[in-house]
Amino acid sequence: MNMKRTSLLISTALLLSVLSGCSDSDAPQKPADGEAIRLSAVVPNGTRAAATTTATIKEFTVYAFTEGSVLMDGVKVTRQGGSWTYSPEAYWPVNPVNFYAYSPDINVTSDITGEGGGHIPGYICSGDVDLLYSVRKNVVQQAAPVALNFRHALSKASIMMSSKNPRIKVVVSYISLRNIYHVGSFAFPQESTLSSTPDVVGTWSHLSGMTDLITFTIIDQADKVTLTPTPTDYTLHNLDRSYVIPQDLVDVSLSAAGYAGTYIEVDCEIFDTATGAKLWPNANTPSYMLVAHTETGRIVYPATSGTVKQYKPGHAYVYNIEINNPNVLDKIEFDVTVDDYSIDEIR
Repeated sequence: MNMKRTSLLISTALLLSVLSGCSDSDAPQKPADGEAIRLSAVVPNGTRAAATTTATIKEFTVYAFTEGSVLMDGVKVTRQGGSWTYSPEAYWPVNPVNFYAYSPDINVTSDITGEGGGHIPGYICSGDVDLLYSVRKNVVQQAAPVALNFRHALSKASIMMSSKNPRIKVVVSYISLRNIYHVGSFAFPQESTLSSTPDVVGTWSHLSGMTDLITFTIIDQADKVTLTPTPTDYTLHNLDRSYVIPQDLVDVSLSAAGYAGTYIEVDCEIFDTATGAKLWPNANTPSYMLVAHTETGRIVYPATSGTVKQYKPGHAYVYNIEINNPNVLDKIEFDVTVDDYSIDEIR
């Protein structure tokens, strides 16, 4: 099969030409006027610095099918400076085309076909990758670029911490989101992910690999952080891990076996600001709040609330945790807000 190679310049108006045609009798032939398929990408903005934005997206992968034939088979489109390069190029066939795309490259083999749609089986969520996807179906030849409207496949959980009590100093060494599935199979929606169809979303199934999402940890004592009155996400510039597979959450519970459910762990120490004396943990601290082989105590917060019982795709969950009580035995106030990822069109 002879494949034609070319490169594509994309303007700030988002004209992204794509991809290649094949020359055998079963594949679409290059028309006399050489009308190549052009794509444009619309990328959601994120609510935190680590999320993929128009300015930070580096690449995406495209599959396209027409009447059961493969038109584009995992074509990589890569940003180089202000332009995009790709190979091979594809040309418009007579029949409508279905497009499937994701970004960035994935850590497993995708299963994307013209008949059954798109699937990413056994996706492994590392916590530091913002997975995007897009579907555009039944597109006929057109002069304008094909608009690919990307959506977030994952949820985002940010843990903001602060302390507004000037009489105490709270020193944190570890933050973790406990009991989260990090392996699952993603199915692309069967309809186009247009900006006018926000309810068209992909689905997750076959969740497995329950583990902990560590968002902040230290290597040595100098890495510990002291909370300030300003809510801060300490995973940024530390582990940069906040992405999770959408899933149901389980209310936290405590038994003789320990904690169960979905919850946030914070390992910390509390000191008197004036004297430097250690206030917590102390001799009266329950054993289940002590961290073995360390001088720290462990506080647990539920990941659920009255309104949040699951993580939904494309939603950012912001936990605002304040530690103001030097005894850490009274209820510590926190609240959960949900921010929809916004859509920002590349221009």
